[in-house]
Formats: sequence, C-alpha cells, structure tokens
Amino acid sequence: MSVEDCGGQIQVQVFYEDFKHIDTVRRELTQMMPEVEFVKIRRGFTHSAERMVLCRMHDEDPRHPVPTIYVKRGKTLVEASLRDIVLAELVQLELDDDDEITYTDTERNVPCDDYLSQNAYD
Repeated sequence: MSVEDCGGQIQVQVFYEDFKHIDTVRRELTQMMPEVEFVKIRRGFTHSAERMVLCRMHDEDPRHPVPTIYVKRGKTLVEASLRDIVLAELVQLELDDDDEITYTDTERNVPCDDYLSQNAYD
C-alpha cells in the first residue's frame, strides 16, 4: 500500500492477493473512505490460489469450466484437456522424493492385496 498527500487530497495505491474481485474492493474501499482517491488498485494471486483453480478445472468442477485448449504437435494444433497436457508432461518425468509431491492421505494409503488382485484382472 502506498499513501500520498497530493495538494490536500489523499491518494492511495493498493496491491492485494487472493481476495475479492477488484471492482468489489474498489467499491467497498470508496464507501468506507470517500475522502480518499484510490489511484490504483491491483490484484495478484498466490501460487496456491492458481493451483486451486487449475485443480478445479482438472477435476471438471462446474464452477470452473475447462477452456478449449489447443496444443501444437509437430505442425498441427490438436485439442487437448488440462489432464492431457499434465499426463503428457508426467510421462516424460522421473519422479522421486526430491519432487516434493504433496500426496493426500488417501493417496498415501496402500490398497489391500484383494483390491490389487481384482484390479489386475480388470
């Protein structure tokens, strides 16, 4: 945040992350402090917020519809999903402990032998 007195007029610049829409922030700040001129309001996002939206798109959450994505393969553009892009990248990688993958508790639980045997026959 930057505050400046310009000829008796208070001018403020605000930068924030992961909060309300910028129009809502401007409106609410102006209502709370009508005597202040909000010269610039800028909204940023943390990696955690970006990952949240990408995960929701990946999981095809209705609140975050997946955009149509085209990937260049050779000289051709091919339609792909976020999952297609992620899997294509993962297939090329050697994953080890250094990659710091944050597994969920469910992913950490080893399935029972019966499940593994059944899966082998499917």
